[in-house]
Amino acid sequence: MPWRVRIALHEKAIDYEMVETNLYTASPTAAFLELNPFAQIPVLDDDGFVIAESIAILEYLEEKFPTLALMPDDLERRATIRKLVCWGTDYWPAAWKKWMAPRLPAGLADDWTDETVQSGRTEIAAHLDVLELELVGRQWLVDDFSLADVAYAPFVLVLPRVDLGEEIEKRGSVSDWVERLEARPSIIDTMMPPRG
Repeated sequence: MPWRVRIALHEKAIDYEMVETNLYTASPTAAFLELNPFAQIPVLDDDGFVIAESIAILEYLEEKFPTLALMPDDLERRATIRKLVCWGTDYWPAAWKKWMAPRLPAGLADDWTDETVQSGRTEIAAHLDVLELELVGRQWLVDDFSLADVAYAPFVLVLPRVDLGEEIEKRGSVSDWVERLEARPSIIDTMMPPRG
């Protein structure tokens, strides 16, 4: 199950069973395609109710388990959180895919050049500039820890593992936010082990 969903489950103290599937090296089974015909993870099965897509799962968990709240009551703050979640979902992956292309196993990456890889880094840096502005004077992206922080945490916390840690260090508000994320129990408890 993707990291952002596990963070939300831990924040809300929801017990769950994780079933791993490898869609990179094996074709999806017919049973999995019944859960998500587009053969993507995550998929949540909650007593027979099946929902796919991490953002839909996060919203579902928030509505079904409103304690600990990861969305505020205030309409404008809720809308701002949704905007940030969309920004991460819509604009981060393309840049990430460019940067990661030479680091992926053969057959999993698009064709790349040094220039496309560098453009991925530039786009990620520009995205971090946007987050820097959002974080000025704040502990979290939108006042209290929220789904916006949950959605972005996996993106920013992995950057030092892929030679982009200095992009965090260049931005004081982002760097402070990342330190707060790294100290949060839900993130510590679900974090990938360090590379060996």
